Amino acid sequence: MTRQDLLAALWHGRDPFADPPAQLRPLDLQGWRSHHPFLEQAVDEFRPGVIVEIGTWKGASALHFARMLTDRGIPGTVIAVDTWLGAVDHWADESLFAELATEHGFPSLYQTFLANVLREGQAERILPLPLDSVNAAELLRLRGVRADVIHLDAGHEEASVAADLRAWWPVLRPGGLLIADDYDRLGGRFPGVTRAVDQFCAEFGVRGPWPLDGKCKFIKLD
Repeated sequence: MTRQDLLAALWHGRDPFADPPAQLRPLDLQGWRSHHPFLEQAVDEFRPGVIVEIGTWKGASALHFARMLTDRGIPGTVIAVDTWLGAVDHWADESLFAELATEHGFPSLYQTFLANVLREGQAERILPLPLDSVNAAELLRLRGVRADVIHLDAGHEEASVAADLRAWWPVLRPGGLLIADDYDRLGGRFPGVTRAVDQFCAEFGVRGPWPLDGKCKFIKLD
């Protein structure tokens, strides 16, 4: 599906980047493992037409995907799914809470994300979808959108990761690739992520997961 097809399916033809403010926010590409070998391999090996990123924060990894698609001449689109409201850890930890940059009692991360994409000139490659993970997956299923690659970097609690995997698995095409962030077999900061991924892969009999530097990847069998 082209970006125009996705705009029609997910935004009723309205472009979220249309009519930007005259004064954009400063560039702020805060991110974690936004440039990772698995992301590059996903683009090179799968040449994806549709990439879905669940948990996109300020857009650093979504922009990395977009640049790689452009550099390789691949006519793909990155669907960036996020509530832009933060996760449990952002609300529970006072130091992380400050990263939400609240304005009038509400996080302002979405405006930062939009500005970053516009400043980097990638609005034609990225399509934000400001929904929670489960509802976003349901919308894509309803609209018949299938992903070639999914990059999951949303909640860190075991239950939320398990729910995300089950919600998005039907959206991933057969033979497609799923990359999960914060995976660490030595425990790491978010052991619930690893437990959820391992249990899911065992239950569904998928190829993988293969771990590397805080991420893992696995393939949906045909």
